[in-house]
Amino acid sequence: MKIHVLHSGVFKVNTLVVPLEGGKCFIVDPAACALSGDENLITDYLKSHKLECAGIVLTHSHFDHVTGIAPLKAAFPNAQICIHGLEACELPGTGAPGPMNQSVLRFFGAPELLDAVGAQPAADTLLREGMTIFGWKVLHTPGHTPGSICLYKADGGDDGRGILISGDTLFDYGGYGRTDMYGGDETEIQKSLARLHREIPAGTLVYPGHDNFGFMF
Repeated sequence: MKIHVLHSGVFKVNTLVVPLEGGKCFIVDPAACALSGDENLITDYLKSHKLECAGIVLTHSHFDHVTGIAPLKAAFPNAQICIHGLEACELPGTGAPGPMNQSVLRFFGAPELLDAVGAQPAADTLLREGMTIFGWKVLHTPGHTPGSICLYKADGGDDGRGILISGDTLFDYGGYGRTDMYGGDETEIQKSLARLHREIPAGTLVYPGHDNFGFMF
């Protein structure tokens, strides 16, 4: 399986194009938007590669991971928006983001993004621990946010290695997501990291939320 990484949005997150059978794929953490000048980045890539987006999976609901949902959903209206149930309130689809994003955007001094986040459509599918979505296992890994998830596929790599899509739980190579903002919990993220080290085999390829990707766990 070849996952393609696009750096999108205001913080250039790792937006993942994850292939499925039959010319379909799902997108993890789409952030491309007008404010970052890359609104069509994801849709142009999919169209140029003749891929149909079957789903939009969010590892968590922080503003820098969600601002590209609306243009993607407009281009692929049947794509299912999937987020952990604890963070569905952050995508109410009513024009105002939830309390966590309101707090975080003020923390970053970026209130102009409130409208951009609030304009994103509501979730279609609520994720929970242990369920399978598009053939990937959902691991609830709270700490960075209450509803942070990882996706794991034991045989996802072309060489038989497992693949872990970690969002900001494993923020980048050697780092983990900050916990000093609204919704963060240092004790919980340490538990989540311990769980990953306990349950995910060594040699698993990791695709985190930012920076380097495809390194071994």
